[in-house]
Amino acid sequence: MRQTADVQLWSDEVARDPGSPAFVPLARTYRRQGRRDAALRVCLRGLENNPAHVDGHTVLALLYLEAGDREGARDEWATALRLDPGNFEGHRGVGFLDLERGAFEDALNHLERAAAARPDDMPVQDALRLARDRAAEAVAPAAVPVEAGRDPRQVFASLSGDTPYLGALLLDAQGLVLAGDLEGEARRAEMLGAVLGGALTEARRASRHLGIGDWGGLLLESDQVMVHVTPLAEDTAVLLLARKGAPAGWVLRMARRATALARAFLEQA
Repeated sequence: MRQTADVQLWSDEVARDPGSPAFVPLARTYRRQGRRDAALRVCLRGLENNPAHVDGHTVLALLYLEAGDREGARDEWATALRLDPGNFEGHRGVGFLDLERGAFEDALNHLERAAAARPDDMPVQDALRLARDRAAEAVAPAAVPVEAGRDPRQVFASLSGDTPYLGALLLDAQGLVLAGDLEGEARRAEMLGAVLGGALTEARRASRHLGIGDWGGLLLESDQVMVHVTPLAEDTAVLLLARKGAPAGWVLRMARRATALARAFLEQA
């Protein structure tokens, strides 16, 4: 009875003012009842009179998706994200569509933000794991260009197009730079490698001593930069340097790409 009363109240309010926020719960109720045509009419009329209502766009996106109109759904979720860049429904919806069409890097960007907003959403967590696996598979086969094999400094050159990227290095156990560069500063790269070389040894020793298994990565943040270190074999590691404030998800994705390039370089070497 209460739901019936609520629907009547919302319906009366929307009849008086089609742009009233009540159009959203009314459309949602119609959708749950299977009255999608009615839900669509209410939603379209509500957004015509209240175009900045974020939840209205997310409801309309679901209605389009259920009707098989994926482009329409994507447009509505994208609009919701323009109005509210942190919107969970928008990131989840666009992330799922990107994953479906094979745009794994784009899917990761949206699904990581959705997972950060609602860590307990299991469909998002499952999709995020799948997107990470697919993104890693897409990167792994990429071979290092022949030119990079001749000049170790250019091994990670394909990563340099992203603004937060400051450089990447392949280090041995002593911190000696085997490949890569940091914005063209060879001396800086050598110093950073020397400092982190000892830290890598200590990380291996500590993980074994604590019995927590092999370490899979280390993310450090200073007041100027972010540093991610990924172990390869017993005697090598990949270091990625990014500008401070770079999203952690972006850093992790770039670290995976850098690791794949480093493996390919070592295989060729």
